[in-house]
Amino acid sequence: MELNEKTVLAAVNDLHARTGKRVFTLIEIAEALSDGQRVTPSGRHGPTDAHGNLIPELSPPVPAWVKVLNEILLHLGDEGKLTAMVVFPPE
Repeated sequence: MELNEKTVLAAVNDLHARTGKRVFTLIEIAEALSDGQRVTPSGRHGPTDAHGNLIPELSPPVPAWVKVLNEILLHLGDEGKLTAMVVFPPE
């Protein structure tokens, strides 16, 4: 899949349609774009909550393409196509 504004916006719209949620983490969007595959490096598991759900804020570093995704999301926000901002925690 090509990573551009059109595909990212389609993925966010699809997540919203499937879940009804209006707020998504960067990791949720990245995983939607990668057909549900985890985007953390293989062999490294991030911490989970009591229900076994990955806690994105505490996960290991993500691949470089996810940083590109963040930039696209920020640009979509600047254009008024999305009303959220995604920010990486400090490295």
